[in-house]
Amino acid sequence: MTRRRLPAEEAKAIILNHAKLLFIEKGYDRATMDDLCTLTQMSKGNLYHHFKNKEVLFLQLLSQYSEESSQKWLRLAERSTPPSEQLLEMADSFGRECENPLIQALEEYGRTLSSDSEALVTLREIVEVVYRAIREVLQQGVQQGVFINEDFETLSFSVISTLTGATQLCLAKPEKLSGDEYAALHVNAIKLLLKGILLKEAY
Repeated sequence: MTRRRLPAEEAKAIILNHAKLLFIEKGYDRATMDDLCTLTQMSKGNLYHHFKNKEVLFLQLLSQYSEESSQKWLRLAERSTPPSEQLLEMADSFGRECENPLIQALEEYGRTLSSDSEALVTLREIVEVVYRAIREVLQQGVQQGVFINEDFETLSFSVISTLTGATQLCLAKPEKLSGDEYAALHVNAIKLLLKGILLKEAY
């Protein structure tokens, strides 16, 4: 029986959807193109026609994640709530990413990268979006007289360091927590930080 030839974009979408499930189930290291052939019921030739290897596939998924993450952080930065509340909302969102099933695969993939890898550019773009959103909120807070009048870069570095440190500790925990628990740990970390940068109680 001859298989129906799918339009290129439809075929790519099917491959990416199945690849995401595969990376979630097996992680980056153990997922193979053979596994993907089985899941998609496509030939190897068809898979390699659209994506030349597993890394290219993962990079495409990473790019999608980057775009979704960018939109989410931009929305958070545009909220009209007080700056301290915005930071807590960002901490909540940051913490819930620990429950993202692709995060473990991303960590595995990150260990394979060299310093000149193009994937690092995408990862830096994600971090930069988060950094800009946090910096914008901190600027608003300083201008409104809510936060101490400190250098924005220093404040932003402190906040992002706190969040990324909390994430690393959460992911290193032997027991798996819920999204609410991960979020609470990140929010509490930022609450402690806010006590050091607030000029007055604002949360």
